[in-house]
Amino acid sequence: MKYAAFLLLLPLLTACETVIDVPEPPHTPRLALRYVLTSNPADTAFAELYDQQRLFVGNSQRVFDTRDLQGRTNARVELRDESGAVVEVFRPDSSRAGWNPGYYYGRGYYRPTRGLVPRPGASYALRASAPGFEDVSARLTFPAAPAITGGSFSPRRAGPTDYLRTGRLTLTVPDDPAAANFYIAYARVIDAQGQTVAVVDVDYDSQNSSVGIGQFQLSSPRQRYSVEPFSDAGANGQPLTLAADISYYLPNCYNPNAPCPTAAFIEVTVSALTRDTYDFYLSRRRYFDSDGNPFAEPAPLASNLANGYGLFGASADTRFRIAL
Repeated sequence: MKYAAFLLLLPLLTACETVIDVPEPPHTPRLALRYVLTSNPADTAFAELYDQQRLFVGNSQRVFDTRDLQGRTNARVELRDESGAVVEVFRPDSSRAGWNPGYYYGRGYYRPTRGLVPRPGASYALRASAPGFEDVSARLTFPAAPAITGGSFSPRRAGPTDYLRTGRLTLTVPDDPAAANFYIAYARVIDAQGQTVAVVDVDYDSQNSSVGIGQFQLSSPRQRYSVEPFSDAGANGQPLTLAADISYYLPNCYNPNAPCPTAAFIEVTVSALTRDTYDFYLSRRRYFDSDGNPFAEPAPLASNLANGYGLFGASADTRFRIAL
Protein backbone atom coordinates (compact mmCIF):
# COMPACT_ATOMS: atom_id res chain seq x y z
CA MET A 1 0.00 0.00 0.00
CA LYS A 2 2.84 2.39 0.84
CA TYR A 3 4.49 1.59 -2.49
CA ALA A 4 1.20 2.24 -4.33
CA ALA A 5 0.78 5.57 -2.53
CA PHE A 6 4.34 6.52 -3.51
CA LEU A 7 3.58 5.79 -7.18
CA LEU A 8 0.51 8.00 -6.99
CA LEU A 9 2.50 10.89 -5.50
CA LEU A 10 5.41 10.54 -7.90
CA PRO A 11 3.84 12.60 -10.75
CA LEU A 12 3.04 15.38 -8.28
CA LEU A 13 6.62 15.43 -7.02
CA THR A 14 8.06 15.59 -10.53
CA ALA A 15 5.73 18.46 -11.42
CA CYS A 16 7.07 20.79 -8.72
CA GLU A 17 8.24 24.18 -9.99
CA THR A 18 11.75 25.53 -9.57
CA VAL A 19 12.03 29.25 -8.90
CA ILE A 20 15.10 30.94 -10.35
CA ASP A 21 16.02 34.54 -9.59
CA VAL A 22 16.93 36.31 -12.82
CA PRO A 23 19.13 39.38 -12.33
CA GLU A 24 17.78 42.51 -13.97
CA PRO A 25 20.10 43.84 -16.67
CA PRO A 26 21.50 47.33 -16.11
CA HIS A 27 19.51 50.15 -17.65
CA THR A 28 20.33 53.75 -18.46
CA PRO A 29 17.12 55.74 -19.09
CA ARG A 30 17.16 57.31 -22.55
CA LEU A 31 14.74 59.33 -24.62
CA ALA A 32 12.53 57.32 -26.95
CA LEU A 33 10.60 58.98 -29.77
CA ARG A 34 8.84 58.32 -33.06
CA TYR A 35 8.35 60.82 -35.86
CA VAL A 36 7.63 60.31 -39.56
CA LEU A 37 8.19 63.42 -41.69
CA THR A 38 5.55 63.50 -44.44
CA SER A 39 4.94 65.48 -47.62
CA ASN A 40 1.18 65.80 -47.13
CA PRO A 41 -0.67 67.58 -44.33
CA ALA A 42 -1.66 65.37 -41.42
CA ASP A 43 -5.04 63.81 -42.11
CA THR A 44 -6.97 62.83 -39.00
CA ALA A 45 -9.33 60.67 -41.09
CA PHE A 46 -6.59 58.05 -40.97
CA ALA A 47 -6.67 57.70 -37.20
CA GLU A 48 -3.90 55.17 -36.57
CA LEU A 49 -1.79 56.39 -39.49
CA TYR A 50 -2.09 59.95 -38.21
CA ASP A 51 -1.04 58.93 -34.70
CA GLN A 52 1.94 56.85 -35.79
CA GLN A 53 3.31 59.64 -38.00
CA ARG A 54 3.09 62.59 -35.63
CA LEU A 55 5.85 63.17 -33.13
CA PHE A 56 5.69 61.20 -29.88
CA VAL A 57 8.33 61.53 -27.13
CA GLY A 58 8.75 59.26 -24.11
CA ASN A 59 11.62 57.51 -22.36
CA SER A 60 12.83 53.97 -21.81
CA GLN A 61 12.11 51.95 -18.67
CA ARG A 62 13.77 49.10 -16.83
CA VAL A 63 13.13 45.62 -18.23
CA PHE A 64 11.11 44.53 -15.19
CA ASP A 65 9.20 47.81 -14.80
CA THR A 66 5.54 46.89 -15.29
CA ARG A 67 4.12 50.40 -15.28
CA ASP A 68 2.47 51.67 -18.46
CA LEU A 69 4.76 53.71 -20.67
CA GLN A 70 4.16 57.43 -20.37
CA GLY A 71 4.89 60.20 -22.84
CA ARG A 72 6.81 63.34 -21.92
CA THR A 73 5.63 66.93 -22.31
CA ASN A 74 8.91 68.69 -21.49
CA ALA A 75 10.97 67.72 -24.54
CA ARG A 76 12.51 70.19 -26.98
CA VAL A 77 12.57 68.89 -30.55
CA GLU A 78 13.74 70.65 -33.71
CA LEU A 79 14.53 69.90 -37.34
CA ARG A 80 17.44 71.49 -39.22
CA ASP A 81 18.17 71.55 -42.95
CA GLU A 82 21.50 71.01 -44.73
CA SER A 83 22.69 74.52 -43.86
CA GLY A 84 22.02 73.98 -40.16
CA ALA A 85 19.08 76.37 -40.07
CA VAL A 86 16.13 75.41 -37.84
CA VAL A 87 13.18 74.71 -40.17
CA GLU A 88 10.69 73.13 -37.75
CA VAL A 89 10.01 73.18 -34.02
CA PHE A 90 7.30 71.38 -32.06
CA ARG A 91 4.98 72.04 -29.16
CA PRO A 92 3.07 69.58 -26.94
CA ASP A 93 -0.27 68.55 -28.39
CA SER A 94 -2.86 66.88 -26.16
CA SER A 95 -5.56 66.54 -28.82
CA ARG A 96 -6.69 63.14 -29.97
CA ALA A 97 -8.43 62.64 -33.29
CA GLY A 98 -9.74 59.47 -34.82
CA TRP A 99 -11.98 56.58 -33.97
CA ASN A 100 -11.79 56.64 -30.20
CA PRO A 101 -10.85 60.09 -28.87
CA GLY A 102 -11.15 58.93 -25.26
CA TYR A 103 -8.69 56.05 -25.64
CA TYR A 104 -5.56 58.15 -25.30
CA TYR A 105 -5.40 61.73 -24.11
CA GLY A 106 -2.28 62.62 -26.01
CA ARG A 107 0.44 62.93 -23.36
CA GLY A 108 3.73 62.80 -25.24
CA TYR A 109 2.41 63.89 -28.64
CA TYR A 110 3.77 67.04 -30.30
CA ARG A 111 2.61 69.25 -33.16
CA PRO A 112 4.83 71.04 -35.72
CA THR A 113 4.50 74.84 -35.64
CA ARG A 114 6.16 76.10 -38.85
CA GLY A 115 4.42 74.04 -41.53
CA LEU A 116 7.58 72.60 -43.07
CA VAL A 117 7.03 71.04 -46.50
CA PRO A 118 10.00 68.67 -47.03
CA ARG A 119 11.77 68.64 -50.39
CA PRO A 120 12.74 65.39 -52.16
CA GLY A 121 16.47 64.84 -51.97
CA ALA A 122 16.91 67.31 -49.12
CA SER A 123 18.60 66.28 -45.88
CA TYR A 124 17.01 66.92 -42.48
CA ALA A 125 18.47 66.42 -39.01
CA LEU A 126 16.38 65.87 -35.88
CA ARG A 127 17.57 66.68 -32.37
CA ALA A 128 15.59 66.14 -29.17
CA SER A 129 16.42 66.95 -25.57
CA ALA A 130 14.74 66.74 -22.18
CA PRO A 131 15.92 67.39 -18.62
CA GLY A 132 17.85 64.46 -17.19
CA PHE A 133 18.49 62.73 -20.53
CA GLU A 134 21.19 62.70 -23.18
CA ASP A 135 20.25 64.48 -26.40
CA VAL A 136 19.19 62.17 -29.22
CA SER A 137 19.65 62.80 -32.92
CA ALA A 138 19.13 61.31 -36.37
CA ARG A 139 19.43 62.40 -39.99
CA LEU A 140 17.66 61.39 -43.21
CA THR A 141 17.31 62.29 -46.86
CA PHE A 142 13.72 62.85 -47.87
CA PRO A 143 12.64 60.43 -50.65
CA ALA A 144 10.86 61.26 -53.90
CA ALA A 145 7.15 60.48 -54.08
CA PRO A 146 6.28 57.37 -56.09
CA ALA A 147 4.45 57.44 -59.42
CA ILE A 148 1.16 55.63 -59.97
CA THR A 149 0.37 54.80 -63.59
CA GLY A 150 -3.03 53.18 -63.23
CA GLY A 151 -5.65 51.70 -61.00
CA SER A 152 -9.08 50.12 -61.09
CA PHE A 153 -11.83 48.84 -58.82
CA SER A 154 -14.23 46.04 -59.71
CA PRO A 155 -17.18 45.91 -57.27
CA ARG A 156 -18.57 42.56 -56.23
CA ARG A 157 -21.45 43.63 -54.05
CA ALA A 158 -23.29 46.93 -54.21
CA GLY A 159 -26.75 48.34 -53.85
CA PRO A 160 -28.56 51.45 -52.62
CA THR A 161 -29.43 49.82 -49.30
CA ASP A 162 -26.36 47.61 -48.91
CA TYR A 163 -23.94 49.27 -46.49
CA LEU A 164 -21.17 46.68 -46.99
CA ARG A 165 -19.28 47.09 -50.26
CA THR A 166 -16.62 44.70 -51.53
CA GLY A 167 -14.53 44.37 -54.65
CA ARG A 168 -11.12 43.99 -56.25
CA LEU A 169 -8.66 46.89 -56.11
CA THR A 170 -5.69 46.97 -58.49
CA LEU A 171 -2.91 49.55 -58.65
CA THR A 172 0.28 49.81 -60.74
CA VAL A 173 3.43 51.54 -59.48
CA PRO A 174 6.54 51.78 -61.70
CA ASP A 175 9.74 50.88 -59.87
CA ASP A 176 13.23 52.35 -60.26
CA PRO A 177 15.67 49.47 -60.84
CA ALA A 178 18.68 51.63 -59.92
CA ALA A 179 17.74 52.04 -56.27
CA ALA A 180 16.33 50.11 -53.34
CA ASN A 181 12.77 51.33 -52.80
CA PHE A 182 10.34 50.86 -49.94
CA TYR A 183 6.61 51.46 -49.96
CA ILE A 184 3.44 51.42 -47.93
CA ALA A 185 -0.15 51.84 -49.15
CA TYR A 186 -3.48 52.86 -47.60
CA ALA A 187 -6.92 53.52 -49.05
CA ARG A 188 -10.15 55.27 -48.13
CA VAL A 189 -13.47 56.18 -49.74
CA ILE A 190 -14.23 59.86 -50.22
CA ASP A 191 -17.13 61.94 -51.53
CA ALA A 192 -17.01 64.45 -54.38
CA GLN A 193 -15.71 67.13 -51.99
CA GLY A 194 -12.83 64.94 -50.85
CA GLN A 195 -14.25 64.22 -47.41
CA THR A 196 -13.76 60.76 -45.95
CA VAL A 197 -16.78 58.50 -46.22
CA ALA A 198 -15.25 55.16 -45.21
CA VAL A 199 -11.93 53.48 -44.48
CA VAL A 200 -10.87 50.66 -46.79
CA ASP A 201 -9.66 47.37 -45.30
CA VAL A 202 -8.47 44.11 -46.82
CA ASP A 203 -11.41 41.74 -47.23
CA TYR A 204 -10.09 38.88 -45.12
CA ASP A 205 -13.26 36.87 -45.81
CA SER A 206 -12.39 36.65 -49.50
CA GLN A 207 -10.81 33.43 -50.70
CA ASN A 208 -8.52 35.45 -52.97
CA SER A 209 -6.89 37.37 -50.10
CA SER A 210 -3.43 36.16 -49.19
CA VAL A 211 -1.71 38.41 -46.68
CA GLY A 212 1.86 38.04 -45.51
CA ILE A 213 5.15 39.82 -44.97
CA GLY A 214 6.88 40.53 -48.28
CA GLN A 215 3.79 41.22 -50.37
CA PHE A 216 2.77 44.57 -51.81
CA GLN A 217 -0.59 45.02 -50.13
CA LEU A 218 -2.82 47.50 -48.35
CA SER A 219 -2.17 48.47 -44.76
CA SER A 220 -4.91 49.23 -42.28
CA PRO A 221 -5.15 52.90 -41.27
CA ARG A 222 -6.90 51.79 -38.06
CA GLN A 223 -4.67 48.99 -36.77
CA ARG A 224 -0.96 49.53 -36.24
CA TYR A 225 -0.36 45.77 -36.14
CA SER A 226 -1.64 45.63 -39.74
CA VAL A 227 0.96 47.97 -41.23
CA GLU A 228 2.45 46.17 -44.24
CA PRO A 229 5.74 47.72 -45.47
CA PHE A 230 7.04 46.49 -48.82
CA SER A 231 10.53 46.28 -50.33
CA ASP A 232 11.11 46.12 -54.09
CA ALA A 233 13.97 43.63 -53.64
CA GLY A 234 13.70 41.12 -56.47
CA ALA A 235 11.43 43.28 -58.62
CA ASN A 236 14.29 44.01 -61.07
CA GLY A 237 12.66 47.20 -62.26
CA GLN A 238 9.37 45.56 -63.22
CA PRO A 239 6.18 47.54 -62.45
CA LEU A 240 4.77 46.73 -59.03
CA THR A 241 1.16 45.59 -58.83
CA LEU A 242 -0.97 45.93 -55.75
CA ALA A 243 -4.00 43.68 -56.07
CA ALA A 244 -6.32 43.17 -53.12
CA ASP A 245 -9.86 42.18 -52.35
CA ILE A 246 -11.17 45.01 -50.20
CA SER A 247 -14.24 45.94 -48.20
CA TYR A 248 -15.67 49.10 -46.67
CA TYR A 249 -18.77 50.09 -44.77
CA LEU A 250 -20.93 53.05 -45.74
CA PRO A 251 -22.21 54.52 -42.46
CA ASN A 252 -25.94 55.03 -41.95
CA CYS A 253 -26.90 53.16 -45.13
CA TYR A 254 -28.62 50.53 -42.99
CA ASN A 255 -30.62 53.25 -41.20
CA PRO A 256 -33.73 54.32 -43.14
CA ASN A 257 -33.92 57.53 -41.08
CA ALA A 258 -30.38 58.71 -41.90
CA PRO A 259 -28.88 59.79 -45.25
CA CYS A 260 -26.56 57.32 -46.92
CA PRO A 261 -23.34 59.13 -47.94
CA THR A 262 -22.42 59.30 -51.60
CA ALA A 263 -19.15 57.50 -52.29
CA ALA A 264 -17.45 59.15 -55.28
CA PHE A 265 -13.87 57.80 -55.25
CA ILE A 266 -11.55 55.26 -53.73
CA GLU A 267 -8.42 57.24 -52.88
CA VAL A 268 -5.25 55.18 -52.55
CA THR A 269 -2.16 56.68 -50.88
CA VAL A 270 1.16 55.08 -51.79
CA SER A 271 4.14 56.29 -49.79
CA ALA A 272 7.84 55.98 -50.51
CA LEU A 273 9.67 55.26 -47.25
CA THR A 274 13.26 55.64 -46.15
CA ARG A 275 15.07 52.39 -45.39
CA ASP A 276 15.00 53.14 -41.64
CA THR A 277 11.23 53.66 -41.74
CA TYR A 278 10.75 50.36 -43.55
CA ASP A 279 12.97 48.56 -41.03
CA PHE A 280 11.05 50.04 -38.11
CA TYR A 281 7.62 49.12 -39.50
CA LEU A 282 8.81 45.62 -40.37
CA SER A 283 10.32 45.05 -36.92
CA ARG A 284 7.13 46.31 -35.29
CA ARG A 285 5.08 43.93 -37.40
CA ARG A 286 7.28 41.05 -36.23
CA TYR A 287 7.01 42.30 -32.65
CA PHE A 288 3.20 42.20 -32.79
CA ASP A 289 3.29 38.75 -34.42
CA SER A 290 5.38 37.37 -31.55
CA ASP A 291 3.70 39.26 -28.70
CA GLY A 292 2.49 36.89 -25.98
CA ASN A 293 4.31 33.86 -27.39
CA PRO A 294 6.91 32.65 -24.85
CA PHE A 295 8.55 30.46 -27.50
CA ALA A 296 8.93 33.16 -30.17
CA GLU A 297 12.29 34.45 -31.32
CA PRO A 298 13.25 37.84 -29.84
CA ALA A 299 11.74 40.65 -31.91
CA PRO A 300 13.50 43.90 -30.96
CA LEU A 301 12.32 47.12 -32.57
CA ALA A 302 14.66 48.75 -35.07
CA SER A 303 16.03 52.16 -34.06
CA ASN A 304 18.00 54.87 -35.87
CA LEU A 305 18.41 57.39 -33.02
CA ALA A 306 21.85 58.12 -31.63
CA ASN A 307 21.86 57.94 -27.79
CA GLY A 308 18.19 56.94 -27.72
CA TYR A 309 15.50 54.64 -29.02
CA GLY A 310 12.95 54.95 -31.79
CA LEU A 311 12.49 56.26 -35.29
CA PHE A 312 13.05 59.43 -37.27
CA GLY A 313 11.51 58.42 -40.57
CA ALA A 314 10.09 59.89 -43.76
CA SER A 315 7.16 59.19 -46.04
CA ALA A 316 6.67 60.84 -49.45
CA ASP A 317 3.04 60.36 -50.47
CA THR A 318 1.21 60.10 -53.77
CA ARG A 319 -2.60 59.96 -53.86
CA PHE A 320 -4.54 58.29 -56.68
CA ARG A 321 -8.31 58.44 -57.08
CA ILE A 322 -10.46 55.78 -58.73
CA ALA A 323 -13.99 56.84 -59.63
CA LEU A 324 -16.78 54.68 -58.25
